[in-house]
Amino acid sequence: MSSEEKEATSYCQEKIEHFKAKAAHNKAETLWCFRLIMISTLLVPLFVGLGTEVWISKGVPSFLSGLAAFCTAWIQLRKPQELWTLYRTTQRELEDQLTQFNYRFGDYDSSDDTNKLLAQNVAKLTLQTHHKWMPIVPSPDKFPSDLKSDPSKAE
Repeated sequence: MSSEEKEATSYCQEKIEHFKAKAAHNKAETLWCFRLIMISTLLVPLFVGLGTEVWISKGVPSFLSGLAAFCTAWIQLRKPQELWTLYRTTQRELEDQLTQFNYRFGDYDSSDDTNKLLAQNVAKLTLQTHHKWMPIVPSPDKFPSDLKSDPSKAE
């Protein structure tokens, strides 16, 4: 394997690892929030119904309800499940590019400069992922415009 080939494949492998780590982070975040929501909402009625002391029948359920509400808002605003899907898909597409490059099929079987083509495809997939990521990121522009101009309408 030439040094140019090594550079193209290591660039691709670096991006694969990058998106793999991002997907794993968002997967963990999604699953933890989901677990906390489920456990909290299932435990609240038990503490309310079976609690004999004030802190058990009111304090703990209030905390659990707040936790469930926070996790729900976090998932709706940050959308880690969408990011997980986006990053895992990009990881798989990059792995496919590397496989095609290594075994010289697809675009790589007839190309004169497969190293350059691999680097171009990796860069293109990375940029496409960025463009798909941008609409997912929370921004003030996504909130209703009448609330931004007159906060009293939120009531």
